[in-house]
Amino acid sequence: MPAFIMGGLALASGVMGAMGASSQAKAEAQAQKMQQENANFQNRWQNEAANRNMLRQYQGQLQVNAQIEAAANQAKNQQGIYGKAAWNNAASNLSKQTSSTTASFLGAMSARGVSLDSANVRSMVRQTAKAAQVNNANMRVSFANQGRDIDTSYQNMLAKRNLGVPEQQTFMPSQGGIVDNSSSMLSTGIATSVLNAAGAAYSANKQYGTPSAPPAPGGGKQ
Repeated sequence: MPAFIMGGLALASGVMGAMGASSQAKAEAQAQKMQQENANFQNRWQNEAANRNMLRQYQGQLQVNAQIEAAANQAKNQQGIYGKAAWNNAASNLSKQTSSTTASFLGAMSARGVSLDSANVRSMVRQTAKAAQVNNANMRVSFANQGRDIDTSYQNMLAKRNLGVPEQQTFMPSQGGIVDNSSSMLSTGIATSVLNAAGAAYSANKQYGTPSAPPAPGGGKQ
């Protein structure tokens, strides 16, 4: 068989094989890309669903915080009102009690004929007034402590709030990692086919020889 035919057949066979391998590699790369895109779609959907759920939970958390704050403010205001009313009543009662005690003492001394300007009477009146001042100071300390207790209770109630702010997760799609060597396979296959074709042509030429050229037409002696 002539060398150029053997070489041509080898070249054609090699090129067809290279094209087939290149197409197979291209198909595999496309399949990997589709799988990656599908995985990205599923992961993006799950990420968005998780963020929506996180947002709903945060909105519920804000509502609970508002309820806690409203209850704490109401309790503090009520305790403040009751405390002020209790202070006013206690101060009024102390003043009335002091006045009543002083008036009773002076009346008793006057009924006994004791001069109200005497040193003993004035001393007793001063002692009564001093005792009233001590009782008033003690009441102030007691109600100041109650005010601090109200503030502490208020802060303890506010501490039950959840002030954390959740951070939504950013979706990061998978990219790369897909090897598409179809072009290199085609180029390498064609180059290999050319070399194989040359080898086949060389072998055929060695086995069958180069065919003689046909004689020129009208080639007689002159």
